Amino acid sequence: MLSNWNTTRTSLFPRSFLHGSRLVAGITLGDPAGIGPEVALAAVNSLNDDSINCVLIGRQDVLAGNHPGLFSNYRVLSNEQEFASVLPGKNYLYDVPSGDPVPAPGQGSVLTGLESMRYIDAALDLWKKKKIDYIVTGPVSKGLIGKAGFPFTGHTEYLADALGERAPYMMMHSEDFRVLLVTTHAPLDRVTGMITVQSILQTIRTGHKAILAIDGRKGKLAIAGLDPHCGDDGAIGDFDTRVTAAAVAAAREEGVDIEGPISADALFVPARWKRYNLAIAHYHDQGLIPFKMLAFETGVNVTLGLSMTRTSVDHGTAFDIAGKGRASYTSMVSAIRLGFKLETGRRGSGS
Repeated sequence: MLSNWNTTRTSLFPRSFLHGSRLVAGITLGDPAGIGPEVALAAVNSLNDDSINCVLIGRQDVLAGNHPGLFSNYRVLSNEQEFASVLPGKNYLYDVPSGDPVPAPGQGSVLTGLESMRYIDAALDLWKKKKIDYIVTGPVSKGLIGKAGFPFTGHTEYLADALGERAPYMMMHSEDFRVLLVTTHAPLDRVTGMITVQSILQTIRTGHKAILAIDGRKGKLAIAGLDPHCGDDGAIGDFDTRVTAAAVAAAREEGVDIEGPISADALFVPARWKRYNLAIAHYHDQGLIPFKMLAFETGVNVTLGLSMTRTSVDHGTAFDIAGKGRASYTSMVSAIRLGFKLETGRRGSGS
């Protein structure tokens, strides 16, 4: 990562602007041994936006011990009742204490994987109790979380399960390029069996609604084919003519402006995707490889289809550069700002 160090559906928990025109963003630190803590601190320190109260969610002695300079101006909240004292223009940490040793930057372990899960669970609890308005998540290690005993495939699926909601969608957002996935963190040999006309159609509907919320107007969508060359008129396969095309036709009948299926190797050519407000891909790497080639520094991971607003950075823990002052915080800044925009739009629409 390049350095800039110096420089929906109806809510299960109806809420209003409890903090006036401000929103409180709950920002998890991610794995405490990764770049998440320093990226979160640097992003919040650079924000200068009184409409967003940022509350980091993590462990005080990790920040004080590993990043004292970045953490020096934070106020610590030790319990939920202290959220009543949150003031505009101030930065906060909600402390999630631990008796474990403070991990050194770059030294990820089963313990840091377990600790990152505690941050996520604390954020969920604070959101349910209306102490925070939306969640921004820092990068975690799925492998270390798994070794700690959690069957964790990603924030998207974990949050959906915790809320009892079964239709989460992953959208990657940047100012220039957006991709929405029909399936998320699934093995490639299972993808075809997971995709139906209805699942594609619901993904299109979700994307259509998201672009309306972000841009304030209807957008033009495109969907990639699953098979190479969309099956080449049956020479390779008939999935796209039989399934993808049927979903596109149904979406058009509902008034969605969408083209496709388009062969993925043609859709993701810059001259082509610039015609659209959103591209839809069938599986994880089909959409995320071109996205990260174009927007790795500035991209934001957005979970759609939940009763909460959740955004995240689009990068990982980067243990190899943790604590070295080289991590870019641009994606975290974008995630905080986009979360504010989406949550404000959600409230305005009553959803």
